[in-house]
Amino acid sequence: MNTRFVQLAAAALLAAAGTTASADVVLVGDRGAFNALGSIAYNSNFDDFGAGFHVPGDPFTRGDVTYASDLNITVGAGTDYSIGTLRTLISNNYFSGLTGTIAAGYNLFGFDGAVTEGPVDITIATNQATYTFNGVTLADGALGLTFEGFQATGAGEYFTAFRIDTLGDGYLPGMTDVAVGVSAVPEPASGLLLVGGLGVLGLARRRSIKRTGSPRP
Repeated sequence: MNTRFVQLAAAALLAAAGTTASADVVLVGDRGAFNALGSIAYNSNFDDFGAGFHVPGDPFTRGDVTYASDLNITVGAGTDYSIGTLRTLISNNYFSGLTGTIAAGYNLFGFDGAVTEGPVDITIATNQATYTFNGVTLADGALGLTFEGFQATGAGEYFTAFRIDTLGDGYLPGMTDVAVGVSAVPEPASGLLLVGGLGVLGLARRRSIKRTGSPRP
């Protein structure tokens, strides 16, 4: 085998081993598939607030998620807003975005959401980057809720905050069954090293066959 080729291959593998894949967040649209990704630590709701409007506090913490909107409200059955028809949801009374922070260490975050009308933009922040999912369609709450789940897949990446923005005044978002958890994320460099190693060995063997006319034992 060519000594120079082996040296170059070894250098390439070392470089690959030191490379960290860029952070990424994956959208998971099914709660069953989301739960199967790892261990769910908390799954909190607002059913105890019941019908009508209630003000839980600013900020308001439940299940390792702190809701930090301008004015947190819960919306239950019997209001003029469809989002609370079937379940009591938390929202923001000022129509300026439903926001919150997430306790450190969770790379799974999901919720059942609704909006009175129109698409929403969901912004998810991690300790490594910020991701925006534009034009997301949520149910209106009168007929059902839409599950939105997210998994942070970067090595050492975890969620820190979220924001749901609507079309503006009069368009109210809401969420419940808010889940946070932890899933195993494979070390990207390890997989890259393995694939690279197999490729180098295969290439070296092909070169040996071409030079000698028969494979070496």
